[in-house]
Order: sequence, then structure tokens, then C-alpha cells
Amino acid sequence: MFKIRIFIVALFIAFGASFAAIDTIAVDVGISVFKTMPLGVVPFAGTEKVSWSENMPHQVVSSDATLSGRFDVVAADKFDLVKFSRARVKFYVSGKVEPVADGKVKLSCYLYASQTKQLVLGEAYTVDMADVREALHKFFDKVVFELWGEPGIASTKLAWVRKIDGVKQVIYADYDGYRRRQATKDSTISMMPVWGLGNKELIFVSFRNEKPQLHSKDLSTKRVRRLYTEHAQTFSPAVNPRTGELLFSVIRDGKTDLFLGDADGKTSRRISYLKSSQTSPAWSPRASEVLFTSDRGGGPQIYVMGKDGSDVRRVTFMGKYNEKAAWSPTGDRIAYTSMDNGKMNIYTCAFDGSDIVQLTSDAGSNEHPTWSPDGNMIAFASNRSGTYQIYIMRKDGSGVTQITNQGENTSPTWSWYEPGTQMSKETKTKK
Repeated sequence: MFKIRIFIVALFIAFGASFAAIDTIAVDVGISVFKTMPLGVVPFAGTEKVSWSENMPHQVVSSDATLSGRFDVVAADKFDLVKFSRARVKFYVSGKVEPVADGKVKLSCYLYASQTKQLVLGEAYTVDMADVREALHKFFDKVVFELWGEPGIASTKLAWVRKIDGVKQVIYADYDGYRRRQATKDSTISMMPVWGLGNKELIFVSFRNEKPQLHSKDLSTKRVRRLYTEHAQTFSPAVNPRTGELLFSVIRDGKTDLFLGDADGKTSRRISYLKSSQTSPAWSPRASEVLFTSDRGGGPQIYVMGKDGSDVRRVTFMGKYNEKAAWSPTGDRIAYTSMDNGKMNIYTCAFDGSDIVQLTSDAGSNEHPTWSPDGNMIAFASNRSGTYQIYIMRKDGSGVTQITNQGENTSPTWSWYEPGTQMSKETKTKK
């Protein structure tokens, strides 16, 4: 029988190293059915005039192209029409770096048509050296919009759990793992982070009161507050993508029930009345339905119901242990973890449970999938390297990219698009 106590304890197991160490990125290029576009990348002029503590601009651009899942990078030391033509490169990125006053640099970024060298997109940023990477992410998102007509994800962020000085803490960073910041610095466990709407706060579970309880941290003011204080034990938060309301699990009377709370974290109401335990809720893109994990059939399986708790039906039938479902922002796929021979692997299926696709296999345990806001990529935790690290892959399981490589890192959660991100067309969702 699936017990909530076991479910929580399993999340506590992690071992870490120094938080301050800088990780590198490793890419595993697999066979993909993903539609991609060749993109040339040429080093920026003037980089020799500046001291670089991290990657140079063309390396950041190449990484953004890879992690977008949309491009195949064709690198060249300089503009090379022959090489680009052979690789069918229609566009390439380059730029220029110029030192200016007060220790700042002017970063000029260009997207050119390869055959004519005609400028397609040009942007200039005057920034501190510490903000060069952020500026490059912004530029690359504009490249994606120019070439694909959809917002890019380079300016998004990831949060996850890392053990620091013997204690699990919540950290967040750019989506590629750089520019890390520590969100919690408690002497007790912090876990299960999710992003509030607008990416201004992180909501997480803290044991500072010796019980699992939901808290939020405002990333600007640093204020931390406890949510839904009428409940003694709360966990598994899920943020409504339209209203900011919070769906979460409450432990009481020996089992767990799902509650829906207001966006202010003050009042809530019960929406599930099953005899079994319900955990790991996840909203559909239009917030009309909710996925959750339940042991009502004897072992954990994925179920779906209306946002008011009505029309409960089972989604997963293959496998005896399925949990932690995440609904794609495009509404057409669900990612979840399933146990195979004692190890967890990541699968996707259609929203009705059909068309099952296994994304990971023969590579340790792989857990906690979270979708990029464009629905093209999935971040997850895996111990394939010997310790749990954070990886990103395309939605078909190809192009696996490791973004952490030290300590123990688990439970990734992808941020929303930044407020004001332009959409060229209405997202097509089925729910």
C-alpha cells in the first residue's frame, strides 16, 4: 500500500557538496525526431579586450541554442559561407564587445542571413560584466521569436533542492544552471519548490516548525511567510497558471486530501473526498482540470479530475508505480515518473493516458519532470552519474544536457515566462 509517510521520507534522501562550486555543461546528443534548424555561431569581435570569468558570448549563445531544443549549432571561427552552405545554415549569430566607462561593456548582438550577410536582428546592451549572460539570454529569446514566431526560454529560470552544509535548501538559477542564488538558509529541511505567478516568489515546504508546512519567499524583499496556517501539515504545492491559486496536500486523520487555497495564502477549501491519499497535484494549462497521484488502486497511479474535484478518472494503467505528473503547457502531453525494475524512469503520454513514450532508460533513476514554458523541453533529476544532478532534454528524450555536476541536486521546477513575454499566437491547449 502506498503511504504518504513513505512518499515524504523518500524525498529527504540526498547528499551534497559545496554550493559555491561552478558546474559545467555536458551534452549527450541522441537521435531525435524533433524539428530543428541549423544555426551558425561565430565568436564576437573584441572579446580579447575583456577578462572573462565564465563563458564568452558565442559560447553562451551556442548553449542557448542547444538548450532551446530548436537548433543544431554549426560553429565557425569566423564567417564561413562554404561551411554554412554545406550545413544548410540560413542564419548565423555574431556580435561585438566594447569596454565602456565605469567597468561596463557594450554588447552588440546580431542575427544575419548567411547567404547575403543581411542583418535580420540587431540589439545592443550596455551592462556590467556580471549581467552579460542575462543580456545574451534576452537577445537569444528574440532570435527564437524572429525565426520561430514563439517566445524563447533562455530568460527563464529553474529552482531545485540542493543539500548545503548538511541541510536541504532551495536554490534558483538561470535555466542553464548559472548565476545561482540560495533562496533558503534554514537549519531545517526545505523542499518541493514551485514558482509563483510572475516569478516573484518561490513557494516551498519547510520543516522549520518540525512539520511539513508551506511557505513562500518574496525574491525581492526576501520576506518569508507561512501559508494556510489553519492546517498543521501541508505539502505538494501547485500554482494555478491563470489565477495564482494554490492546490496542495493536507495531512490529517492518517491520509492526505487536496485543498485549493487563495493566491494570498490565507484561506483554503477541500476539493477531494476520496478514501485514499492524494498527492502531487498539477494543473492543466487552462486550469480546468488537475492531475494528482493516488493510492486508491493499491499502488500510486496518476488520476485526473475537474478543478472542483468532480469527474475523477484514472490516467495511467501501465506499471505498478506512477507518480509526479506534470502537464505540458501546450496541453497535449503529460510527463510522469514510473518505476521499472526498482528504478524510476520518465515517460510521457497523451492527456487521456494513451500514446505512452518512454524518455529515459538504462541510465540510473530519473525523477521529477518539469516542462519548459514553451512545452519543448523537460528538466529532471537523475543519478546516472552516481549522484543526483539536474538535466534538461527535449520532449522526445533526445539532447540530454547536464546542467549541474557537483553535490546532490533534486526536484527541479521551471519558472513561467517572464511577465510581458510576447506571444505571436494563442497557445493551443486541449484542457
